[in-house]
Amino acid sequence: MRRKRKKVFFVKDWFRLPYLLGLLAVILAGSLLWLGQQVVSPSNQTTETSTDQAETDSDGEEDTSQTEPTVRPVYKSLADRELTLQEDLAYMDSLYLYYDYVHLSLEETVQAFLAEQGLDSSQVAFTYKNLQTNEVFSMNDTQPMTAGSTYKLPLNMLVVDAIEKGEVSETEAYDITSTPYEYKPEHDAYVANYNGKMTIADMQYGSIVVSENTPAYALSERIGGMVAAYGMFGRYGQSKNPDIPTFSLEGNKTTSSYYSQVLDYLYNHRNKYADLLLYLDLAFAGDWYEEYVHGVTVYQKPGYVREALNIDAIVMEETPYSIALYTANFGGASEDDLEIDGFGYNQVVALAYVINQWHRINMNPAKKAMVGHYPI
Repeated sequence: MRRKRKKVFFVKDWFRLPYLLGLLAVILAGSLLWLGQQVVSPSNQTTETSTDQAETDSDGEEDTSQTEPTVRPVYKSLADRELTLQEDLAYMDSLYLYYDYVHLSLEETVQAFLAEQGLDSSQVAFTYKNLQTNEVFSMNDTQPMTAGSTYKLPLNMLVVDAIEKGEVSETEAYDITSTPYEYKPEHDAYVANYNGKMTIADMQYGSIVVSENTPAYALSERIGGMVAAYGMFGRYGQSKNPDIPTFSLEGNKTTSSYYSQVLDYLYNHRNKYADLLLYLDLAFAGDWYEEYVHGVTVYQKPGYVREALNIDAIVMEETPYSIALYTANFGGASEDDLEIDGFGYNQVVALAYVINQWHRINMNPAKKAMVGHYPI
């Protein structure tokens, strides 16, 4: 059936016609004038849009500091999770790391691991974030933990920021003969190996891939020293613990709540920090998070000192995620230890596998079941 058109005007008396024609003429003239302005100045709207874009992206990157990310929870069926579990069952059994990944939350899975290892829940602090869905799961995320060398990643990020602003030269070789140090033989070895001068790339490699202190102190000198650097770490986030918003200089403590934001910032600005990601990929290949997690790119920064064995990582599973994982006294490690506790190391890399396995089963895309050689 044909739809009836609504009548705007209905001329009942012929004497109104001249009036209506005059009104139509005025409307038509106004419309033509407006159209003429659009033809003469087609760039008005484009110019305004460009100005807004310039204000939003003044540093060439999206400013996400004022907006909370939208959380889009994963809903993966029980059957799909069971399918992934069966696919990985042989390997997890070989590691003796089978848990009820399908039915337990991430925190419950970690608790089950700790109980089996005879570890207390206070010995672990972690913050996990699904980088596609923005789901966050954590345990003891405001608890102060010894940071170790994990501070070196945001330190490197600060120097990259300074290079971008033209405050630091990317190509100059800087004198390191008077650079502060924690261990004199290490400092002297760097001075000898680099003839007293290091470029930023040299310092980045030494502080991330090798994770030594002399190149980290050399980097801090480029931005005013270590105290100044610690004062700028808030650029990448703030902890939910007001007493330790980023890192504390005394004791070098941090929280997984803060460091998760560092990893989030790094991932969201990964083009800017591409060189750092390359070094993180090279760092400790086959060890730490990669000890049992195979076949996937891991950008990791371990940190270990005395009682602390930590791993901060961006893990490029099918659904990428970040993990800030801090531990204390694994394997009986204590504040008097100068070397990595071997049993403690085995425990922390096993925990890294457990976290990754929970992610694979619950967060990666569903697999298609196979009948013979054909997916169904």
